[in-house]
Amino acid sequence: MKKFLTLLLTAIMAVACCFGLTACGDDDGSNNSGVVDVTTKTITVGYTDYAPMNFTENGVLKGFDTELALMVFNALGYEVRFKLIDWNNKYLELNGGTVDCLWNGFTANVADDDGIQRADKVDFSLNYMQNAQCIVRKNAPEVDSWSDFAGKSVSYELSSAADSLISSELEDVNVNKKGVTSQMDAIREVNQGTANYAIVDILLAQSIVGTNDYAGLTINQGIEIGVEYYAIGFKKGSPLTAKVNVMLQAFALTGQLQELADEYGVGTSVITDFTSQLA
Repeated sequence: MKKFLTLLLTAIMAVACCFGLTACGDDDGSNNSGVVDVTTKTITVGYTDYAPMNFTENGVLKGFDTELALMVFNALGYEVRFKLIDWNNKYLELNGGTVDCLWNGFTANVADDDGIQRADKVDFSLNYMQNAQCIVRKNAPEVDSWSDFAGKSVSYELSSAADSLISSELEDVNVNKKGVTSQMDAIREVNQGTANYAIVDILLAQSIVGTNDYAGLTINQGIEIGVEYYAIGFKKGSPLTAKVNVMLQAFALTGQLQELADEYGVGTSVITDFTSQLA
């Protein structure tokens, strides 16, 4: 079976190469801005500290998104560098050429707090994982409606999906909004008692709430929040989008995408059937 899957992956890559979707022979770089070093074929991935997607353990960068990015770009013939960024500056990093893509649990199907859809700002890959925002609390009471936040404080990552959610749902509620630089910082605000609630991705919350230093945290169950989808963000017009889409499909077919998701505890959230997105 493994031999068959290897041959299947090789065949898919060969077909992709024929259509100019992989780094076969001479490479045209990632886009007209010259972000990619054509000589060394190096890709720079922008990320933030966010378990289980990208996080450092014993000095080593790990995570589902980290390993998937390595799998995809190495298969395409690129070396990969990772750059820790301030998520609030993600579009500046991408359009300024300091990173080639944003691969860090990047929610695709939302608008930013300026009201502009993210898909109008970047080119997204296929959606590869489901997510949702959730409310994390420690000593604060369960909230059953957005009006219950009145008089409370809530922490969140600036320019994130949580930021957009707060802008829409808490616009008319008297709440102390505490925007921070990362989702982990938002979690720490609650854990340290400097905020009553944090709104973060549920995949992050599920990976740390109730464990180790975060044993006292709880995921609020009283408010249902809609489904979101993760995708990789590329500069508008970048040919990397098509290249990565081919490899996502390839690794889904070989089972490696599911295997990696299972390893990081997100096996029930990963998307391995892209049929509806390709229709």
